[in-house]
Amino acid sequence: MKKQLIRALVAGLVLVACGSDDGGGSSDQDKVADLIIKAADDAGASPDSDCIRDAAKKISDADAKAMIDAGLEGEPDISAGAGEILAEILTC
Repeated sequence: MKKQLIRALVAGLVLVACGSDDGGGSSDQDKVADLIIKAADDAGASPDSDCIRDAAKKISDADAKAMIDAGLEGEPDISAGAGEILAEILTC
């Protein structure tokens, strides 16, 4: 169940990423946080943005890039640690 929630989160993140244009300048972790916050807002949730940003800072550069680059249909190859961080973000 947790794995499905993480995949849904990443899929939503990727869906938002495909339509996003942040103009550059942000770290990949910032982009992941922005995308998760936007996806949660779009779903009608009231996410704790600070909680999400704090957790996203813990994601490695490689994992954050993999999440952003996975594409709409892709499943990013992320570490177990990144999966745990995404699970933590679900509690935000």
